[in-house]
Amino acid sequence: MEPALLLNATYEPLLVVDWKKAITLIWLGKAEIIEAQDREIRSAHDSHNLPSVLRLLKRVKVPRRAVQFSRANVYRRDGYACQYCGNTGRNSVLTFDHVMPRSRGGKTTWENIVTSCEPCNRTKGDRTPLEADMPLLQRPKEPRWWPFTLTAWDGKHPERWRPYLWV
Repeated sequence: MEPALLLNATYEPLLVVDWKKAITLIWLGKAEIIEAQDREIRSAHDSHNLPSVLRLLKRVKVPRRAVQFSRANVYRRDGYACQYCGNTGRNSVLTFDHVMPRSRGGKTTWENIVTSCEPCNRTKGDRTPLEADMPLLQRPKEPRWWPFTLTAWDGKHPERWRPYLWV
């Protein structure tokens, strides 16, 4: 059985819940079904469509957290594009690049790491972008909070969720 996408009262995606949690929220009157699956669940006296998307009836405050530093989040921040030439590609052809090379004391931080394609990374080598005459398309910085990600789902979410996601 498919999980359900839980939305805040403002239709902001909050998290993915399993079907049992979704049914419980509906039964307790805390959520409403926005989109239903084709399957239903039956009890001795009732049957209900399984929810695919449900919305909380009362808004909950979501604390803003810092974005975790990871390769996937750097690629996402940079739009899966090389920050030197602008070429896009799959994660396998993209790499990290230290703007200030590590050999010169550059740290692995949001402000010093950019997405780079392998040819640009090799061309730049152990130089700064200024020395290599390879200006950055945008200055790297720590991203703002991302409210909801489907990294665990790898983009294979149910089609019914698409109108409610910011992907």
